[in-house]
Amino acid sequence: MGYMDSFYRTENIIGYTGDLNKNPTVYFFAQSPGENGLPKTTQVGNSQKVLFLNGHITQAHNIAKNIGRDQVIESWSYSLMNASSQHDSSGLIKKGQTALQETFHPSETTDTYKYYETPDGFDDFHISRSTFTSVSFKDTATLNTLAKAIAKFPLIKKMYGTVADNKIFHP
Repeated sequence: MGYMDSFYRTENIIGYTGDLNKNPTVYFFAQSPGENGLPKTTQVGNSQKVLFLNGHITQAHNIAKNIGRDQVIESWSYSLMNASSQHDSSGLIKKGQTALQETFHPSETTDTYKYYETPDGFDDFHISRSTFTSVSFKDTATLNTLAKAIAKFPLIKKMYGTVADNKIFHP
């Protein structure tokens, strides 16, 4: 049994970064399951927001403890985009290049992690090494290639230490 097997499934793959045929990082996204099959929600201001889960599997990295399943995060404001350096106050995206930028709305983040403000008013929490390529659920050949990461990397990244197999994190 691996970390968050109920989430890290082929049907939750949304895309990847890197070269498809050279150990890409595989990204996952799904609605957070609530009771009785209903979507899980949270109150934000005057409205109910649906909660979603997100995470990725890093297959290759020059820092060994950063290989494996990333912590699964539950959030209502998760967003991702291929950003240029003008959208990145962290300085991680070089001028003239783009990379995947994952963000949360600032009202959802905590101060226990270093976030960088983006021009659209969100806070980024992860800048990838390359751009994001989305994958259609109809592209079974690509999904089958990406799904190999699920079995190959069943454990959470060593950088997180010991974590329960069903532990979900919050920003």
